Amino acid sequence: MDLPPDFGVSNAILELESRVGVPKNFFRSLNASDDWSFIIKLHALFEAACTHLLLFHFKEPELTEVFSRLELSNKVTGKIAFLGKIGLLGKENRRFISTLSELRNSLVHDVRNAEFSLPAMVTGLGAAEVTNLAIAFSPFETHVRQFPYDPDMKLGYEIDWQTQAAVASVIERFKADPKYHIWIGAYSVLGSIVDMYGYSDYKQWVKAKEHFEDDEAP
Repeated sequence: MDLPPDFGVSNAILELESRVGVPKNFFRSLNASDDWSFIIKLHALFEAACTHLLLFHFKEPELTEVFSRLELSNKVTGKIAFLGKIGLLGKENRRFISTLSELRNSLVHDVRNAEFSLPAMVTGLGAAEVTNLAIAFSPFETHVRQFPYDPDMKLGYEIDWQTQAAVASVIERFKADPKYHIWIGAYSVLGSIVDMYGYSDYKQWVKAKEHFEDDEAP
């Protein structure tokens, strides 16, 4: 799906692009890339974003090379494992990145994969594989399904949101345009990463306050 000419990404995405040093609207432009380039470049953007968030949180420039060399999606020692442990990357977002890494790794080591087609890949998959990928690449919808609207508490997502987030709807969108489906999922994850800069500051403030109070205690 080609984006309308006047479609603009959020200021949060533009802020992230500035933080990691890619050109403005780098993320937006990925939707117009061929499928192979789309996966490779999107994965590289997540590599840069996760590295930058780790460095921001720990505020130790000496760790730059260490964090840069970490695998992105290793479940024990990877960037997303670190971010998960310190509460800066949720389960659904980690699953999105991990699934993207698996797809990227299947493509990157053979230039013949430059002709890779996402629709052709989806056509060749079984129903269970399509379902798993559709869900993994739609983290926001997974979140919505977990919080149906509670009229008594007046919390949660109402029926329109639930309909859009239903597994059948997610699968239909993925099969109709897998690249756009992944791009929309990435939009959600990248926006969440930007939000985590503020949460990181809050966590550091709480930690500093606790240390200050301990020092002041008689």
